[in-house]
Amino acid sequence: MIITKKFESSAVNTFKIGDPKDFIYGKDEYLYTDNKNKYLDLVSGSAVTVLGHGNKEHIKITKQVLKSGIFHTGTRLTNKYREDLYLILDKVLPKNINTFHLVNSGSEAVETALKVVQYVTKKSGAISFTGGYHGRTIGALSVTHDKKLRTSFQTLKNNVFLPYPGTYKNNKEKYSEEECLTKIDNYFKKKKNLPPVAIIECIQAVSGIIIPSKKFIKAVFKILKKNNIYIIADEIWNGMGRTGRLFSFEKYDVKPDIVCLGKSLSATIPLSAVAAPKKLLKNWPPGIHTSTFQGNPIACALSKSTFDQILSKKLLVRVNKIEQIFKQFSSRITNYKYVGDVRVVGAQAGIEFLDKKNLPNKHIVNILVKTLLIKKIIVYAGGEKSNVLMLIPPIIIKYNNLKKALKIIEKEIISLN
Repeated sequence: MIITKKFESSAVNTFKIGDPKDFIYGKDEYLYTDNKNKYLDLVSGSAVTVLGHGNKEHIKITKQVLKSGIFHTGTRLTNKYREDLYLILDKVLPKNINTFHLVNSGSEAVETALKVVQYVTKKSGAISFTGGYHGRTIGALSVTHDKKLRTSFQTLKNNVFLPYPGTYKNNKEKYSEEECLTKIDNYFKKKKNLPPVAIIECIQAVSGIIIPSKKFIKAVFKILKKNNIYIIADEIWNGMGRTGRLFSFEKYDVKPDIVCLGKSLSATIPLSAVAAPKKLLKNWPPGIHTSTFQGNPIACALSKSTFDQILSKKLLVRVNKIEQIFKQFSSRITNYKYVGDVRVVGAQAGIEFLDKKNLPNKHIVNILVKTLLIKKIIVYAGGEKSNVLMLIPPIIIKYNNLKKALKIIEKEIISLN
């Protein structure tokens, strides 16, 4: 930790809440500093380790790949594991979204999706939404709403942010669904030269688990399709079962044109993907957009294993059970002092805190994060105003362990002055 602090870039989040623990191994929902001290992981490495730590199937397949001696093939050679992943992606994604471009991070996936639409349409610009988070490379940052992240950089032009329900329009008020749809309608009525693409998180994650209604999402998709806008569904956080469906857009009965996957796509080492129709991803020349490590054999093998486990072990049923546990917890704490809202979908919850003036209270969240770490429970701060306590456990977490942790969190919330 001392060496890390000495040499690491200040832009990294490692020391944001103090001095982190040095974990030496992990098992299921726990991280260990040694044989005696274990910490309950309720963040899943920022929604990555959906199957927990030390997963036996992951270890088994990794050993198989390592035994082959082929850890990397580059972009010009194929490998069995990449082909296996393509087959399962073709199986689980909507019909005609059957061409894939593998990269290494969520930001890279977003960059790829934006670039291919720009290449095919010969138009620039993008539509995104208030509260949306899509990454921090220049293209992805251009469609990320958080001004704190964008203002220090020269992001792409011709982008527009349309309002999203449940996100802040000022320091206190939030957009309603009716207000959002009115403003979105007005934008399309007045704007002549429309951007060619829109990117949307059906359920906004980093902004604090913002969950719009099915009516709203279906209306937005209808407007975008009516105006011939390509729709990118950002499933980087919410894909791979986090919401109780394999992809969050399935909960809304809508079909995007492009899907971006990442984080728990492999549930382990870096891997992301763009899925789109052939008319997009088969319509640009070789080498125009590539990445050295795309389709890494180990990452692809781990991703297929993750899909296999989620589907064969019926883990989506477990996610729905975890959601019920979270909702029971929500019903108990909703009226507690400083709790402004509790939002639950699938295996995740966001507890939003307000001060006495009903303004966002990030101070309380920081206190809770540090206090719970002392009690060996790892949680994150999130939300547009950093005032949301984020609970994102692995979907394999034992129900009783989650219930015990939520009782401890409830006790700490009660003790707030």
